[in-house]
Amino acid sequence: MPEKPENWSSLSAEEKRKIRMDAWVSGNHIQFENPEAKSKYQERASLFKDALELKKIPARVPVAGLGGAFIYRRAGVPQKATMYDRWPEAVEAAVQFHRDFEPDSSAALFMMSGSSMELLGQTNMKWAGCGLPDDVQYQFVEQEYMKADEYPDFLCDPSNFVLRRFLPRMYGNLTGLEKLTHFGSDGIQIGTRFIFPFLDPEVQKALDIMKKAAEQSLYPLKITMEASARIQAMGFPRLSTGFGAAPFDVLGDTLRGTRGIMMDLYRCPEKVLAASEKILELIPVPDVPLGESPIILMPLHKGDDTHISRKQFEKFYWPTFKQTMLDMIDEGLIPAPFAEGTYDQRLDYLTELPEASVLWFFDRTDMHKAKDALGGHSCIMGNVPITLIATGTAEQVKNCCRDLIDYCGKDGGYILCSGTQLDDAKEETVRAMIDFSKEYGVYT
Repeated sequence: MPEKPENWSSLSAEEKRKIRMDAWVSGNHIQFENPEAKSKYQERASLFKDALELKKIPARVPVAGLGGAFIYRRAGVPQKATMYDRWPEAVEAAVQFHRDFEPDSSAALFMMSGSSMELLGQTNMKWAGCGLPDDVQYQFVEQEYMKADEYPDFLCDPSNFVLRRFLPRMYGNLTGLEKLTHFGSDGIQIGTRFIFPFLDPEVQKALDIMKKAAEQSLYPLKITMEASARIQAMGFPRLSTGFGAAPFDVLGDTLRGTRGIMMDLYRCPEKVLAASEKILELIPVPDVPLGESPIILMPLHKGDDTHISRKQFEKFYWPTFKQTMLDMIDEGLIPAPFAEGTYDQRLDYLTELPEASVLWFFDRTDMHKAKDALGGHSCIMGNVPITLIATGTAEQVKNCCRDLIDYCGKDGGYILCSGTQLDDAKEETVRAMIDFSKEYGVYT
């Protein structure tokens, strides 16, 4: 990987972003399978670069490749295979998908260890082979892992709260962690009283489970990284390197749950604000090496038009979310919020960020309105409906893509893809979306 220049800290956000973008597009750090693959990589990455920078109209509208169950199902590989002992088959299915469809970016791969999650006693998810049929995507199961009266404990010492309360509640087999000492008080005092809980059988059991769970997670992690590198070497750039989140979503998704945080907006609004600000302090800016994609995907869950009002969005959601993105932008990264649901009533807020610094990925937002609001300011991405891809005809998908390209692709700044990942999809509709857009989306 290339090294950051010595004067990195003194560079502007725009200068850092340019260095990152150029290193990513060059692909010089990648061992390509052949010269043609390198040429294809640079051609595809340049399409995204031009769309993101808004300085030059790309040669054509780029078509992003999204992951999902479709990639595996078409090869006869069920979702359970991505969770347990058939990861190599899942990898080959993903490789074949890229060879067959040739999207402009690589699809995200999610290989996890179901056995590791079972060992931990994970309670916030169900997945194929554990609570769900063998070919069903994983599902989140929200719970109130932080009680309504525990805001003060979390705000006082987040690490202690996570270690001794949150983790034992989310992972049913780690209850022994509750017996650990408070390292923030006992650990800094003279003496060794903090070590004695490690003699407790329940603490030892929890630590042993964590060790074994980590060991069981290594292989799917390794094979995912190898598969991602292999697909990149075939000439498909990774569009996103890491993940981020809005602080309000971290609080609502994992700690309080949707019902809990929605009640808290009325019951203890100042605590919600304080907790969101604390989470903002805790979450670091992703450390992305030069050469990797500077784009950070940020799935958004509770800031859309239907979850909270516009007034609540402005007070509780937007300030810490905006600052999270500004912190990334200062490091030359490009936040890519995946605005799940509809953001029709939020579009005017999005122009408060610097120009050409964010990629907005829309799910069900009216894309004409998004282009009207963000055209010339931010690159937008989306949103061929997954329902159309799952149930429509190839001709219907082509018509949808034509409209998106004609309106959103005007003057550049647009990336076409499905509204969300490809799960229940059909061969002919996925092919129609990719092939038609690559042919029709050429700028003349």
